[in-house]
Amino acid sequence: MLLISMVGCSFFSSPRSDRRKHCEKSIRAVIRIHDPKKSLHSGQESLILYFVASVQHSATARTALSMSYLSLVKPLSHLREAQEHPDEIVLETVGVSFQRGAVSEISGRASSGKTGSTLVLLAQLTAAGEICAVVDGTGGFDPSTAAQAGVELANLLWIRCGGDVERSFLSADHLVQAKGFGAIWLNLSGLPMQKLRLVPRTYWYRYRTQIKETPTIFVVTSSEPLAGSAANKSFEMSREKAAWSGAGSFKLLREFHLKIASRKHYYEPPIHTKAEFDHTEN
Repeated sequence: MLLISMVGCSFFSSPRSDRRKHCEKSIRAVIRIHDPKKSLHSGQESLILYFVASVQHSATARTALSMSYLSLVKPLSHLREAQEHPDEIVLETVGVSFQRGAVSEISGRASSGKTGSTLVLLAQLTAAGEICAVVDGTGGFDPSTAAQAGVELANLLWIRCGGDVERSFLSADHLVQAKGFGAIWLNLSGLPMQKLRLVPRTYWYRYRTQIKETPTIFVVTSSEPLAGSAANKSFEMSREKAAWSGAGSFKLLREFHLKIASRKHYYEPPIHTKAEFDHTEN
């Protein structure tokens, strides 16, 4: 798994003519590759890449940063755009499908199944050898949980944005430009909705335009729908009830019963599914 932690970078005192060189030098200086057996927690594999992702006060430096970023992402993702992929990925265990080359969104409150459903998608794609990316807005992505769900961490790019809305959208924009990913997951759950509502709709249409005719599935998860008409599919998930096992004070959560409603096809009946929990030790 490749982990990118977003770090702010500004050029208050650098002359404009030197900012491009300063930016490239900063990028080279901040990249450190660690031994995964010594530096990562259990379940997190491969290497960590710390990358300067936000440049303030300079459009020139921001452009140079973007190009340097893409030059790193493309070879690391092993892009094979000529490879044939099915146009639609069906998640049989969940009961929904996602279209390649389109934006899909899943909205719902906490513990409504958004993360679990997206992990099923990532597990299916990474198991087939496709490279996927996670733009983690608030640090809610857990590699151990993803690995237990079947996600191949060696085929995953993880970008942590530290709760910054702008960095989250900028990171997703860079990944969409790189093309060739099996799926890009923009996880906005936990970010302030008042800030997310201020994001211009042009961002979503930009994603839709750039991802068109590519093999990438662009998935957005948040507590409320955000993409509007830019989304090809929009699902609203809710938890109906929880089932427990055991008696007295020693109960264990056995399963969630979930409802998935399509916001694009109002007359279709909602999908009822469940998320089961395995408490046995591996």
